[in-house]
Amino acid sequence: ISAIPNAGYHFVGWSDGDSVATRTITLTSNVTLSAYFELNVYELVLEAENGVVFGAGRYSHGTEVSIAAFANEGYKFVGWSDDENTEVRKIVLISDSVLTAQFAVNRHTITLLAENGKVYGGGEYDYGTEITIEAEAAENYHFVSWSDGNTSAKRQIVLRSDLTLTAEFAINQYTVSLKAENGEVFGSGVYDYGT
Repeated sequence: ISAIPNAGYHFVGWSDGDSVATRTITLTSNVTLSAYFELNVYELVLEAENGVVFGAGRYSHGTEVSIAAFANEGYKFVGWSDDENTEVRKIVLISDSVLTAQFAVNRHTITLLAENGKVYGGGEYDYGTEITIEAEAAENYHFVSWSDGNTSAKRQIVLRSDLTLTAEFAINQYTVSLKAENGEVFGSGVYDYGT
């Protein structure tokens, strides 16, 4: 005699206590036996790096399970390891399963602008990258500040979003001092370079 489970079930035992699915019995009288089956239980494992996942656990065969993946700050959800790209979705379990949520780091652009000088360090970087930016004045100008109020010509920035900064320069100024004895002089003062 044999007990063969339907899909999603497994054989547990016979009503006479025997746990062998296929066996031989010797008939000496009428025999009634029942085969017992149970629904399979599967393990759903969810993995993630740079994000969190929800929905892992043990579920019976055919259970519709809601799973979700959420990216950490600075990252974005790309897809699941089974090529599905919906962050929150439902799956029907028919076997033990392992799914990995895949995330990619966000990229951000720092745009540096300047008039009467040069700036260095602009470009596209991964979220959280510490970059050095620098402002260099043209001849006869001097650095004043960045548009965010920072007065360091060379500084570090941790990039967490797109950013535009303008380096502000001012023309050099010079003082003309005039002195005289026995007469008057005119024209002293502070003047821009090239005046």
